[in-house]
Amino acid sequence: MNAGIIERLRRHPRYVVGICSLLGVSIAFAVVLMWLPKSSNMWTLPIHQLDAPSHYYSIRKLLRNGLSATFELYPNDAFYPPLFHVCVWALLKLSQLCGLQLSIFAGVNIIWLLASGILFPAGMLLWCSYFFHNIRLPYRAVLCVLIPVVSVSSVAHPYWYLSAGPILAYGFATCILPFLLYASLRLIDVLTDSAVRSRQSVFQWLTISIVLGVLVLLAHPRVAFTYLVFIIFFILLKFSWKLIASVFAFLGLAAGLFTWYVMHRDHGKNYFNPATWFHTYTPTRPLSESLTIFATNFLPGVAGLLMFVLVMFSVWSSLTLSAGRRKDGVALISSYLLTGAIYLSSASLTGPVANILTAAWYRVETRPLSMIPLAVLPLVTFGTSRCIAYIESDTAGKKLQWLASKTRRKGLALAWLCVLLVAVITANLANPTRDELRQQVETSTAPDSENPTEQLTPGKLRVLQAVYEQVEPDSVVISDPMNGSMYGMALYGMNMLYPVYNPMDTKNGKVFGQVEAAFNSGNRDQVLQTVCPVNPSYTSKQGSSIAQGPKYFLAMGPQAPSLQLFTYKAQYDPFHSQELIDSYIRSGTLIPVDSFAYEAPSGQQWQLLRFDCHKQQ
Repeated sequence: MNAGIIERLRRHPRYVVGICSLLGVSIAFAVVLMWLPKSSNMWTLPIHQLDAPSHYYSIRKLLRNGLSATFELYPNDAFYPPLFHVCVWALLKLSQLCGLQLSIFAGVNIIWLLASGILFPAGMLLWCSYFFHNIRLPYRAVLCVLIPVVSVSSVAHPYWYLSAGPILAYGFATCILPFLLYASLRLIDVLTDSAVRSRQSVFQWLTISIVLGVLVLLAHPRVAFTYLVFIIFFILLKFSWKLIASVFAFLGLAAGLFTWYVMHRDHGKNYFNPATWFHTYTPTRPLSESLTIFATNFLPGVAGLLMFVLVMFSVWSSLTLSAGRRKDGVALISSYLLTGAIYLSSASLTGPVANILTAAWYRVETRPLSMIPLAVLPLVTFGTSRCIAYIESDTAGKKLQWLASKTRRKGLALAWLCVLLVAVITANLANPTRDELRQQVETSTAPDSENPTEQLTPGKLRVLQAVYEQVEPDSVVISDPMNGSMYGMALYGMNMLYPVYNPMDTKNGKVFGQVEAAFNSGNRDQVLQTVCPVNPSYTSKQGSSIAQGPKYFLAMGPQAPSLQLFTYKAQYDPFHSQELIDSYIRSGTLIPVDSFAYEAPSGQQWQLLRFDCHKQQ
C-alpha cells in the first residue's frame, strides 16, 4: 500500500507540493499561535498603546452603524482603512449567530492570528514559488515546508505590528501583499512573454491583480508604496519603454492625487522643503544596530548569522548562476537594497533625503521594519533555486571536476537547504527578541499598577466602569483622551467625544477644536452653546436624540507619560485647568455628579460632572 501511495505521488507532483505546502503553513500557524500571549487580559482588555483605541473605535462604530460606516471610520467621518475592522466585525456578527459572545479584543486577536499565521505564510510561499517552480520536485517539496516557517520566524513581521502602535490595518495589508506581488509577476509574464500570452491569460491575471490590489488598498493604502518597492524593478527590467512610460504616467497621476490628499488632510505644513518634514523625529537605533537587523532579517544569534550568509550567497548566485532569469535576480537584489536604504533611513538617519525616502511610511521604523522579510525571503529563495539548478546540471560537473558525480551534486544541494533548515530551527527554538516582544504585548494589556497616571490602571478601569454605569445611553462624555478616558469607548462603547488621541479637524471634525476653544474661554454661554448640541460621528447616524442628550465632563488626571510623543498634546490643556473647572462649577455650568477621589493619586481631583444643558434646550 505504501509503495502504491509513493508511486501515485510521483505521478502527481502537485499532490506532493500541496501536502508539503499545507504542512509548512500548519507549522507556521503553530509557531505564531505559540507566540501569542496566553494571559486572560489579552482576550478581555485593550492593548494600551498609542493607536490601539483607533482600531477599537472603528470596530465599535461598525457594530453600531453597520457597513454604512465602512468608509467613515475616523471620528471625523473621514476614511480609515477598513478591511481589518470589517473582518473583525464579520467575525463578531458570525459568533453572535452561533450563540457565542466574543469581545472585540478576542475578535482582534483571532483575525490577527489568522492573518499572521495562515494568510501571510501562505502568501509568502505563493510569491516565492514564482522563483523556484522550475527546480526538481524533492527540492520544491522541501522549500514548500521551509518557506512558510521562515516567513514567521523574524520578529519584524508579523509580530512587530501587534506591538508597535499596534499598526493592525497596515500589518493586515502587508499579510495580503504577497498574493498581489505573485499575481503581478504573473501578469508581467503574460504581457511580456509571447509564449504564454493569450487574451484569456491576460484577462485572468489582470482581474486577479485588480481584485487583490483593491483589497490591499482597503486594508491600508500606504502599503501601495511597499508594493512599488518590490515590483518596480521587475517593470523596469521586463517592460518595453512604452509600457514603462505608461506605468510612470499612471504613477505620476497617483502621486499627484496622494500629494493633494496629504496636503488637504494635514494642512499648514511646508511640503516643498523636505528638510523641515518630521521635525520632531529622532533616530531610534544606532546605525550599526540597524545594519545588523537588516542584514540578519532581525533573527538572533546563529540564525541571524546563517541568514546573512544565505543572503550573500543568494546575491552571488542570483547574478552568476541565474542564466535566463538574471532579470529576476537583479530586480530582487535592487528591491533588497532599496528596502535597506528605506529601513536604515527610518531608524538611524536624518536629513532631507532620509525624510523623502521614508515619508510614505510615516518616517519612523515601525512600517519599514516589516518590509525586511519581504525583501530577504524571495531573494534567498531565488538564490537557493538557482544554486540548486546549477549544481544539479551537467554544466557544474563539466566545469568543476569534483562535482562530476551526481551524488556529490545532490549532497551539495541538500547541504544548501540544510543551512536554511538550521536557520529555521535555531530561530524558533531560541528567539529572545521575539520572546521579549511577546512580553511587551502581554504587559501592554495588563493594567499598570505602578504608575497611577498611565493610560490604564486598576483605578482608571474602575472609574471608567463607574462612569459607564452612571451615564445615560444617549449621553456624550468629554475628557482629555490622553489621560486614558479614550478607553471608555474601547471597553464599553461609551460615547466619548474624543475616542482617540488625535481626532482630526477636517470633514466633520471641527467640533473637536470648537469644544476645546469654548472650554478654554471661561464663558458659560459659549461653553453650553458649543457643548450641548454635540453629536459625535459615532452616533450622528442614529438621529438627533444624542444632540438632545446629557453631556458630561470627566476629570481623570494628567496625560499618560507613554503618550507624550504626540506633537499636539497641548490642545487638551484646557481640560486640565482646575481653576477653569472650579469656575464652571461655581457658575453652575458644570454640576458635580460623582467624585473618584478614592481612586485619584494625592493632589489630583478625579470627578464626573454634567454640563447644565437643560437651560439650552
